[in-house]
Amino acid sequence: MKLEVTENVSAVSFYNVPLDRTIMEDTLKIVANAGINVDMISMTAPTSEIFSFGFTVNDDEIPKLLKVVKELREKDCVSPMINSGNRKIVIKTGEMTNNVGYAAKVFEILNKLSAMILMITTGIDEISVLIRDADADAVCSAFEKELA
Repeated sequence: MKLEVTENVSAVSFYNVPLDRTIMEDTLKIVANAGINVDMISMTAPTSEIFSFGFTVNDDEIPKLLKVVKELREKDCVSPMINSGNRKIVIKTGEMTNNVGYAAKVFEILNKLSAMILMITTGIDEISVLIRDADADAVCSAFEKELA
């Protein structure tokens, strides 16, 4: 198991987005055109023709992001919630492809520590979680102790 930790990460979240529009696509294009590098991208399953989505950026990108927020509001009538000063923890291991319940262990640890999960993305052999900076040291220690 390998842990990768990235500090100073902002979660940018959009809630109650109409499903029949290209808001997510338009938003990502506007953000890219502003020269902002997006990392984690997450989307909820649609319900009642609405969904929510979000992405992460480095905290240093926030001044550029704030400049495009006005354009996002005018174009799609959506405003992001921005939560800065977080850490992204990526757990990489081949165990996830071969062992049932690995993700359950990860979230059990997070729950035991009452860590606030802001965003989750996964891959075939990794789980990425964005959590508050205040929770990160305890989470990393627990992951290293209980998942190693």
